[in-house]
Amino acid sequence: MNQHQNDTSQNDFLHLQIAMVFISKAYHKQSTRDESLGNAASHLEQALNLYAAKKPEDEDTTLFGIGGAYEILGDLSQNDKCRFFGKARTAFDKQLPLIKGDSYTAYDKTVALEPICVEIRKHLTSVENKSAQAGCSVR
Repeated sequence: MNQHQNDTSQNDFLHLQIAMVFISKAYHKQSTRDESLGNAASHLEQALNLYAAKKPEDEDTTLFGIGGAYEILGDLSQNDKCRFFGKARTAFDKQLPLIKGDSYTAYDKTVALEPICVEIRKHLTSVENKSAQAGCSVR
């Protein structure tokens, strides 16, 4: 048990999951939406920092999850759409080159990687469109 508590290899995932709880709260509780969005953004930033500090092994799609969460924050935010959409775009841009090869095999199961790349590209296009609609300066 103590060994698990000291294992920091999954902390980026933990912060992503906590951010998702705050995102859910922001969806359902209008009165505390801004606070929940701020808490979610804080945990996403921690997830990004932890992710950057480790060297991901194999095919890791953590950035895709973080980018998707930032996209949702942009959708929900009234004041920080451009910042959140920008962070989503950055995460998606960094994720694409990490997906290498045609497939990934682990535990005797092979998964095609092109559908993941297609999804990332769809989200990139979506974020670009939403940024433009929000009046953000799109690079």
